[in-house]
Amino acid sequence: MGNFINSTILLPLIPLVTSLFIFILLVSFNRTLNRLTKPVTALVALSLLSSAFIGAFDYFKKIEEELVLSEFLEFFKETNLVMHLNLVNEKIIIFFSLIMILIIGLSFYKLPRKKGYVALIISLGLISSSVMISILLIDFSALI
Repeated sequence: MGNFINSTILLPLIPLVTSLFIFILLVSFNRTLNRLTKPVTALVALSLLSSAFIGAFDYFKKIEEELVLSEFLEFFKETNLVMHLNLVNEKIIIFFSLIMILIIGLSFYKLPRKKGYVALIISLGLISSSVMISILLIDFSALI
């Protein structure tokens, strides 16, 4: 079970790393990247989809554990931050990821792909990553 619980760190990190990578590319190649709206949308949507698949895999394996973040990150060594992985949190992450993919898809088809479109997609990826981190830090099973 240890390997599965360690893979849950990837749930919020995949969209975060993808969005930061696209942001660095946007800053470096502003004019070119603003024209590449389809690949940017696909990358962010695929990162959210992969997070949803990892969450679904954990949900169907019925993995429920707590992960202390100080084991992985030196920055959190003195704090007691714990990621709670239980069935309720996994359901919320899967549902949230699918909603964010739907929002990204709708924005791809409905919004004009002008200058601010890539920045919007990057911000949606960063927002979804931060919400996933907050979902994992809160133990929703204790609230129910």
